[in-house]
Amino acid sequence: MNLNKQNLINKIKYRSQYRGTKEMDIYLSSFVENVINELNFNELEHLNTLVNLDDEDIIKVSKGLLKYNLDEKIISLLINFRKK
Repeated sequence: MNLNKQNLINKIKYRSQYRGTKEMDIYLSSFVENVINELNFNELEHLNTLVNLDDEDIIKVSKGLLKYNLDEKIISLLINFRKK
């Protein structure tokens, strides 16, 4: 794995764990841990965009109400994760 990809993974994991609200920290960090190893670099960039959205927008994406220029795979994974 190249250094840029690993740095991005580390950044995403950190951001998903420290968002400000404990509930979203738990939800988003669980989602990230569940999917992060399946993603290519481009998808990781979209995941990084997702973890940097505010909590309300993440909830809207997880309900399929907002796309926010995210990769369809990321949106689908989040919607399916929410249903579990």
